[in-house]
Amino acid sequence: MIINEFFLINIFNNQKGASAMKQTTKIFAIMFVAFLFFSESNFAQSNDQPLLVVSFQKVKMADVEAINTMINEKFAPILNGLVDDKMLLSWGLFNHTWGDEWNVNVWYTVKDMASFDIFWEAYMKGISEKQPDAWKEMRGYIMEHKDNIYTIMNQYPVPPSK
Repeated sequence: MIINEFFLINIFNNQKGASAMKQTTKIFAIMFVAFLFFSESNFAQSNDQPLLVVSFQKVKMADVEAINTMINEKFAPILNGLVDDKMLLSWGLFNHTWGDEWNVNVWYTVKDMASFDIFWEAYMKGISEKQPDAWKEMRGYIMEHKDNIYTIMNQYPVPPSK
């Protein structure tokens, strides 16, 4: 996307109080917007970097043991198979001992974003074929859910590249 400097200045000039905005502030704003658009690699996940994907859930404390059991019985065998098939580097289930309210969490590590897409498609297919009611059962325990994808910048030992 090409940023038109005059377009941005006109936006500033059309706002109330724009005459009070100092020229240096305008220039800084234009440079900042240009930086955001032109240096996506500074902010976006690189397509060839390993990823840590974390799925966070808020679950009633009384249900934590039940959802852990369900994940270990219904989801773990499928995830373990995807690790064995080299579609997933690793995965794990963790509960918080002390901290925030996101108390039942699953992490996945993959070689890169393309590998994640392939893994996720195979995972969803495996769950729907082998455990068709598992997602519905899991949603019954979850009060809130969020996912985050992180680029792994450093790790020891380094996972295999193949």
